[in-house]
Amino acid sequence: MSLPYEALNATPHHVGCAVAAIDTSYATYGPVLGLTRRTREIEVPDQGVRVCFVELRDGFFLELVAPTREHKKFAPYLKIGFYHLCFLVADLEAEAAKLLTAGFHQMPHFASEAFAGARCQFLMSPDDMHLIELAEMSAHDFQAHFERNLFEGSATASACPG
Repeated sequence: MSLPYEALNATPHHVGCAVAAIDTSYATYGPVLGLTRRTREIEVPDQGVRVCFVELRDGFFLELVAPTREHKKFAPYLKIGFYHLCFLVADLEAEAAKLLTAGFHQMPHFASEAFAGARCQFLMSPDDMHLIELAEMSAHDFQAHFERNLFEGSATASACPG
C-alpha cells in the first residue's frame, strides 16, 4: 500500500505539556512516576515560555511548558495540557514541506534556546486540532544539551530508570 504523502524522516523526541508552573507540575509527576532526570528551566523568549525537559526514557522526554507572561495564544493549551508532539529532523525545510503537502499549516520558524539555539517550527494539522513541532537537531546533540542543563539534584545517567 502506498501512502498519499511522503513520510517524515524524523526521530520522535517529546510530548509538550502546557502547565501553569513548572516546579509544581514536576512535583506532581516526577516522584510518582519515578522521573528523576530533568533540565533546569530554559526560557524561550520568542515563544513567551519557559520549558523543562523531563526524561521519560532514553531519548524521549516530557516537555513542561509554562508561560512567562500573560499569553493569550498559549492560554487555551493550559486547559488541555498535552498539546504537541516534537520530532528531531536533519533538514527542517524538507520535513516541513512534507507536512505542508499533507495539508498542515506552518507557523514561523524560530531559534529555540530549548534546543541550544537550533531552528524549530510548529505546524498545525489540517483540522486545526494538533501541533507538530520540528526541531533541527540530532538526538546526539540534544542529549549533550540535556546533560549540560541538568537540574541540580537530578539523577546521573547511570541512575536513570528504564
